[in-house]
Amino acid sequence: MKYEHDEYDYSMNQQQTPYSNPHAGGNAGPSAAAASSSSCGSIGYEERERRTYELVVCQQPLHARMCGFGEKDRRPIDPPPIVQLIVKQEGQETWVDLQSLQTPFFVLHVTLWSADRTQERNIISNPPKCTRVLMGSLVSSPSLLKNPQGEQGLYFAFPDLSIRTEGQYTLRFSLIKLISSDFQPDAKSKIIAQVFSDPFTVYSAKKFPGMTESTELSKVFAKQGLKIPIRNDVRAKKAE
Repeated sequence: MKYEHDEYDYSMNQQQTPYSNPHAGGNAGPSAAAASSSSCGSIGYEERERRTYELVVCQQPLHARMCGFGEKDRRPIDPPPIVQLIVKQEGQETWVDLQSLQTPFFVLHVTLWSADRTQERNIISNPPKCTRVLMGSLVSSPSLLKNPQGEQGLYFAFPDLSIRTEGQYTLRFSLIKLISSDFQPDAKSKIIAQVFSDPFTVYSAKKFPGMTESTELSKVFAKQGLKIPIRNDVRAKKAE
């Protein structure tokens, strides 16, 4: 199955445009114009049900320690990104009853971009090989959870994302609603809405300042059963 806007495979990694390793030379990734033409706004509209779908990044990534090119020493982005989905009926200010939504058919896909949001950074090209830069579960399903204020909402969490190389990045989240025809061979799914995170820094192991204490939002969601790592006793990294 493919997404209508970006035309990449549901496996998430087969048709994404690589960018070149800055230490190996080569061409850069897609241009700003290309990136702009393949994206849509954080608020999308579905004509069939006359609803708007808004994505809000309610927990922004702050930093991460690069995980390099091995498979064992993976360090997650801190704090784990969390995105809320707000659904409204056309002509109404109130939210759609969350219980009435067919939540299993919503998925949120994440991709890695440059800090200025102009170039995709999912694949690093160092001929003759291409290597994934963004590691972990790139697709999340929604969870019905209450925030610290006791308000119920639909949230997507990405607790195990890690990045191979240091630098400045941003994440792009794309909302897809699956329908029965999407499960047919060569079917395409339309991206309803997209939103970028704030820019964040990925450090080398030597420069990484250390993990932060888990946020109140993470703790509240974990108590409700969301599988998300919780850190209560965090010590600052010793200066060398």
